[in-house]
Amino acid sequence: MDVYRTPATELDKLVARNLQPSGEFVGATRRALGALDTALRERRAGPGAANLPRVLKTAKGGSFGRGTALRGGCDFELVVFLDCFKSFEDLGTRRAKVLEDMQALLESWWQPQVPGLRLEFAGQGMSGALQFRLASTDRENWMDVSLVPAFDVLATGQLTSNSKPKPQVYSTLLNSGCQEGEHAACFAELRRNFMNTRPTKLKNLILLVKHWYRQVCAQQAKKEMLPPVYALELLTIFAWEQGCKEDAFSLAKGLRTVLSLIQQYQHLCVFWTINYSFEDPAVGQFLQRQLKRPRNCRPVILDPCDPTWDVGNGAAWHWDMLAQEAESCYDQPCFLQGPGAPVQPWQVMGLPHAGCSGLDHHIQRDPNPGTLEDCKILDPRHLRARSKPPSSPAPVPSRTASIAPSMSRTVSDLSQIPTKELDRFIQDHLKPSPQFQEQVKRAIDVILRCLRENCVHKVSRVGKGGSFGRGTDLKGSCDVELIIFLTCFTNYKDQGTRSREILDEIRMQLESWWQLQVPSLSLSFPEQNAPETLQFQLMSTALESRIDVSLLPAFDAVGPPNSGNKPNPQVYSTLLKSGCREGQHAACFVELRRNFVNTRPVKLKNLILLVKHWYHQVAAQNKGKGPACASLPPAYALELLTIFAWEQGCGMDRFNMAEGLQTVLGLVQNYQHLCVYWTVNYSIEDPALRTHLLGQLWKSRPLVLDPADPTWNVGQGSWELLAQEAAALGTQTCCTSRDGTPVQPWDVMPALLYQTPAGDLDKFISEFLQPNRQFLTQVNKAVDTICSFLRENCFQNSPIKVIKVVKGGSSAKGTALRGRSDADLVVFLSCFSHFTEQGNKRAEIISEIRAQLEACQREQQFEVKFEVSKWENPRVLSFSLTSRTMLDQSVDFDVLPAFDALGQLVSGSRPGPQVYADLIHSYSNAGEYSTCFTELQRDFIISRPTKLKSLIRLVKHWYQQCNKMPKGRGSLPPQHGLELLTVYAWEQGGQDPQFNMAEGFRTVLELVTQYRQLCIYWTINYDAEDATVGDFLKWQLQKPRPIILDPADPTGNLGCNARWDLLAKEAAACTSALCCTARDGTPIQPWPVKAAV
Repeated sequence: MDVYRTPATELDKLVARNLQPSGEFVGATRRALGALDTALRERRAGPGAANLPRVLKTAKGGSFGRGTALRGGCDFELVVFLDCFKSFEDLGTRRAKVLEDMQALLESWWQPQVPGLRLEFAGQGMSGALQFRLASTDRENWMDVSLVPAFDVLATGQLTSNSKPKPQVYSTLLNSGCQEGEHAACFAELRRNFMNTRPTKLKNLILLVKHWYRQVCAQQAKKEMLPPVYALELLTIFAWEQGCKEDAFSLAKGLRTVLSLIQQYQHLCVFWTINYSFEDPAVGQFLQRQLKRPRNCRPVILDPCDPTWDVGNGAAWHWDMLAQEAESCYDQPCFLQGPGAPVQPWQVMGLPHAGCSGLDHHIQRDPNPGTLEDCKILDPRHLRARSKPPSSPAPVPSRTASIAPSMSRTVSDLSQIPTKELDRFIQDHLKPSPQFQEQVKRAIDVILRCLRENCVHKVSRVGKGGSFGRGTDLKGSCDVELIIFLTCFTNYKDQGTRSREILDEIRMQLESWWQLQVPSLSLSFPEQNAPETLQFQLMSTALESRIDVSLLPAFDAVGPPNSGNKPNPQVYSTLLKSGCREGQHAACFVELRRNFVNTRPVKLKNLILLVKHWYHQVAAQNKGKGPACASLPPAYALELLTIFAWEQGCGMDRFNMAEGLQTVLGLVQNYQHLCVYWTVNYSIEDPALRTHLLGQLWKSRPLVLDPADPTWNVGQGSWELLAQEAAALGTQTCCTSRDGTPVQPWDVMPALLYQTPAGDLDKFISEFLQPNRQFLTQVNKAVDTICSFLRENCFQNSPIKVIKVVKGGSSAKGTALRGRSDADLVVFLSCFSHFTEQGNKRAEIISEIRAQLEACQREQQFEVKFEVSKWENPRVLSFSLTSRTMLDQSVDFDVLPAFDALGQLVSGSRPGPQVYADLIHSYSNAGEYSTCFTELQRDFIISRPTKLKSLIRLVKHWYQQCNKMPKGRGSLPPQHGLELLTVYAWEQGGQDPQFNMAEGFRTVLELVTQYRQLCIYWTINYDAEDATVGDFLKWQLQKPRPIILDPADPTGNLGCNARWDLLAKEAAACTSALCCTARDGTPIQPWPVKAAV
């Protein structure tokens, strides 16, 4: 279902088979919504029905109503026009009561309704509407429904098809003082008609664009900041109206056009005058104000039915995220036609003409955005008339000039390229010339054919390697390895004795027949400085390009490639026994090396090009300045490091190029800790290989093992210069966000837990998992300042008082991980006298605490960067503390108002039984009031030995790696549950403060695999002596396993309703990894711990 991987000619099939909603689900929802419509009209079936005003009519909106619903999830708006609303102003005063009555009707109406559907009430995030979800029982399809009461401004029966509303309708709307788009629901019929009259193929294009948008959302951490999908529906209609307007067209061209418009979002000003126009003075003046918005507020995309609603609103939404993705995907199969030629967009004003290879030049549009005349250019009613063809065609650059690289050409400095332009930079400056690549391919074919026909020694096979063979060749710096597998070599040692003689013979043959065979390329032989290798260059004078070729005769150790299968372990044990030097026979594994890289996504290879370009810049700028430059690690080491960064930090076909670059630069700076290898071709299962690998892992860092040859540490060389340059580049424009802050890298460590020997786990924890002590000190100091400020300044003019402020979470327990961690700041308030009051006045309390946090931010000085979240959620408040010098070090705090159930509890004492009796009588959901027991949760962990806290960190790190993997439906158990499981394992395993770390970790993994038997609880804070608590505990412990009761809150079972099966699968796999294996290859044994107390 990936749109990028679908060939352009197959897009119609993709839409028909995968994007159009399920007929069964559509039928079920239509029946359900039809029944709801009838119930509302007839006001039957519920206690709220009798209180509802009379329904004048209903209108169906949303993507389902407009006919643009996408399979999987869609939205539907049922607008109910009621006789109690006589004006727009009435909506503000009476709507809340109407919605309350509607919800009562809906809940009672649903009971006997449509089988196969579930009714779910989510949080009511949209004011003025009642929201619920209809989901299929298999949860494969769902529909988010908004039930919206509305004023019948268009007057039932007075609006006919194709007629405009009276201008008075819109002048009344503008005079109501409404907020932007506040009354959009009143125009649902117009909106549906605007869309429903469109051709089926255009609606299919809309589905394709929305599917692309959904793919982008899945990759964005801040998806709530992306523009609404309805804006893309309108943009798609605009693209079709201006560029095509045919019922039948190419979906690939349409999609290409929409993405091109998205790239130009800062110039877009789109509106229609099908329902409103400039003729009415009030409307005309309002439209002029809307369309004169400055460029930083673009795009402007006005709803065709409600001029107050700017759906595009560039000031509110991050169109740059969509634009960056749109810009980087034109080399994907969905935009290629025929023999790799790019699909061209429709000729919409401001886009490149057909025949150009893409958006190869900056497009000037509306140079004076303050004038209405410039805005009107993109009005679909006027664009055709204004778009006269030029008197003579614009000059089109020759294809040769546009794609031919130049060896003398100076490429722009990478450091000054803005992050959003990195993909374009790669396409324009780093990709090699396709013409030269084709010439080289033909030349190589000629060389190989001649060798097979004329070489005295029989050639069994030929392998192509180097950056050219791996698909990572860089413009201006390209190399290829031609490995000639000869039958005369029967073992590794044969290569050393006969290679020179064979290479001399091959050189004579090449010199004698070259010009007759390949006239387009010249052949030259530089000084031969690599033994057992013939080096030469192929150069195209016309294209100003060259490639360095290394030809090596080799022993065919692996045999013909067998896709997906590992080589026989005997291949590597023979290699190790040969007594070879490190990497001496790497050429024998050229096909494995090529396959390791060639299967990677196009965008990852583009990132490799970017990293290699930086590497060559560093080498060129420092050439001859000292031994550090002369002995840089090979560029191939940077290729492998880039693949490692992507695998561990992203793993997706589409990603942010700047984030990828920043991640690689960070790893380069951490070169002294680099331990990177793969077991895709060799592993620790073979005893000889295990011994060799362990020997490699004991060597000094950096270690970057070739994935095809375990004897070759590609990471050898001087990394100091690269590390210095990486640190400098990380602060430049190419790695800086719009707000001037450095782009955040992916979460990748220089070494992997699974690949760390069991004896090195303590070192692994100290080097990679322990937070920076200086940063922890700064955070604790800042938190103390914030807590004091809140105690002294909150609710000064109110009877509410702050009793105490308590820090919770991993930061308070002493188990925080290096990098980004979470913590809680619990504010205990005097206005809460019982558990159930904790939700009272929440919005008011959060608002006051937010105001004081912002005041603290302004008035106090901090050693760390203190940021209060700008997300205006009345129920949530958060802030972050970030190191000013170590950008990957931060703590995110949630501020939580709570009832002071424990009072001033003396350290080491237990709460009174009545506290828990009251809790048991008050709670509705498990752990609902766990914040009230933050001090007990903190104290339960903080008093433990330092090494146990280190084990908790190790387990949490393993858990977080598991959490990155695809899980399907459901979520993994909460992390706090794993912390408690680790404490239980240590308590039951002997409580030795200086235990073996590998044994402790292995024990926790074993318990995870036994999750069906887990029953764990403590009686440190509560027990069965009190009758209420005792009965409750007995009831809790009779529930299905796993059971892990919070030692501070008996209502919190951290074992239920989670995908323990997925975690158990990962735990079982980890038990056979190097981190759980002794040096002799035997598994580390867990402590003898039972799965139940």
